[in-house]
Amino acid sequence: SLASGSALRKASTAVSPFPLRPPAPPPPPPKPVEHKVECTLEELFAGCSKRFRVADQVVTVDVKPGWKAGTKISYDIKGQRVSFVVAEKKHPWLERSGDDLKWVCSISRAQAAKGVVLTVPTIDGKQVQLSTKGERVYHGGCKAVAGYGMPIKGGPARGSLIIEFRLQ
Repeated sequence: SLASGSALRKASTAVSPFPLRPPAPPPPPPKPVEHKVECTLEELFAGCSKRFRVADQVVTVDVKPGWKAGTKISYDIKGQRVSFVVAEKKHPWLERSGDDLKWVCSISRAQAAKGVVLTVPTIDGKQVQLSTKGERVYHGGCKAVAGYGMPIKGGPARGSLIIEFRLQ
């Protein structure tokens, strides 16, 4: 019986001819899903709500005033990471650059030399008037009007409206 006990000890320390495999790694988490949230400049100016259907749920994305293209909001929906990325639609007459908006004004060389009174449309549907009389206006030159651009995140301040002159 002593011999059988020693045989058990040897059997328990014997090396198996089949190497032990490490446990299989857990499956990778599902890849995040991205949805594009297309917004007009007016929607990005004022803020808006957009609804999306994701995994049998309706998700409302609240776009805050002043958000920029590329802003990302993420949610976990039924174990799935879902991201919404703001995209800016092209505007017919304004172009965004950070918190500023640019409007291109085409005028003749005679108008540039004499000076003109401009009525410029703003993003909030209003208009601002400005004069170039007594100022040097040249092709590619710009004039900034503070406070008529996009909202600056976190406060009531706004960027500028930049008027870029194109002489014909």
